[in-house]
Amino acid sequence: MLGRLIIGIIKGLVVGGLIGFGLLKLGFAVLPVWLAYIAAAITGVVIGLVAGKPIWAKDAKIEAGMKAVVGALLGAGLMFAARKWLTMYLPTEPLSQIGVMTKSEAIRFGYFPITSLAAIAAVLGGFYDADNTPAPEGEAKEEAKAPPAKAGPQKRIAQPAEDEFDEDFDTSADEKKAKK
Repeated sequence: MLGRLIIGIIKGLVVGGLIGFGLLKLGFAVLPVWLAYIAAAITGVVIGLVAGKPIWAKDAKIEAGMKAVVGALLGAGLMFAARKWLTMYLPTEPLSQIGVMTKSEAIRFGYFPITSLAAIAAVLGGFYDADNTPAPEGEAKEEAKAPPAKAGPQKRIAQPAEDEFDEDFDTSADEKKAKK
């Protein structure tokens, strides 16, 4: 389970980082409030479609769709939390060296698209992947190998009680046919 959690966090960091980087390249070094919530909802949808059981897996369309809807709602809620409580300043010197912003700008963690969306997607991706517990290997293999059970003649396993013996056992086969 710990391995799936780490893989989900990595998926979230990649997805959220890429969406945030795309917004940064579009010129949004600090997201306006309306765009922040929309971007968080889109990030929640995307991570819901790829984390856990992805949408392209067999029999996963409904599950991935539900995760996407919940991811959109949770993404917006987590963006609220990020903008409210992740207010520490980022070091802007590395960002100024690559030409993203000037050295004088001060950007908070929850307001910067790459960091905020990556954190939101990492939380959601870790939750979705940790929640995706595969079936035990023994059960999956037995189900694949065993053909469906056929309805055959039923046999009595338990011994009959003594009061179940009646006079039918004393009669012959011809007399039984005559009774019916």
